[in-house]
Amino acid sequence: QSNPFRHPALVAKMVMTLDQISNGRLIYYPDMGNQAREHQSYGMPWSDDRAERIAQMVEGIELTLQLWGASEPVTFNGRYYQTREAVCRPLPIQKPHPPIWMGEAHPDTLAACARYGQGWHSTPVSLAELERRLQALAAACAAEGRSLDELQLAMATQILVAEDGDSVRRRYREIFGLGAEEDIPDSLNPAWLIGTPDEVEEKIRTYTEAGIDHFLLWFMDAPQEDGLELFAREVMPRFRQSS
Repeated sequence: QSNPFRHPALVAKMVMTLDQISNGRLIYYPDMGNQAREHQSYGMPWSDDRAERIAQMVEGIELTLQLWGASEPVTFNGRYYQTREAVCRPLPIQKPHPPIWMGEAHPDTLAACARYGQGWHSTPVSLAELERRLQALAAACAAEGRSLDELQLAMATQILVAEDGDSVRRRYREIFGLGAEEDIPDSLNPAWLIGTPDEVEEKIRTYTEAGIDHFLLWFMDAPQEDGLELFAREVMPRFRQSS
């Protein structure tokens, strides 16, 4: 089921080029893929079996790590991928290799992250669900003789921040085309950061206290920059000062 456009040996070479260009700032984030359409649109193989997609990803990581650490050509005979005297140059600036991050909460992915990862990334979920996922990840780490503390932890989420509550509600209505009487629904994802700078700060702190130390923020009012500028001006300095 290998495909020349997604073969990990080729990806490994491209990633190493980016590691060089960025002077060792690259983070490698392999993923099993969740959208059949995204694969099929580009003629890439797809399996409806999630466990098989994860197994394919894991085998790709194993081959990638061999290529990144090899001083000699690599011959690899796996279930999904094969190489014959493959060479990966340049070798990584970051030693022993760029940090590997993974996401998702499937048990097989958590096991792979515990075995190979330096970071783990969550989709936006409630605090209770995040704590459940972190407990499962901690158990996977323990099975590999590692501690959860060895991993950096991140969460991606939506953010909408404005100076006051009225401005938040007005901006939300504009984004979603709601009427003047409609309010922000209670059914919104509880992990979304919606509110004033103080409210956003409070919610971020609840997640940092749970262990999250990186946030990937999707500004809901983009491409307008008001919310981004307000966050940078009013919220970010509070965390710099406390770090």
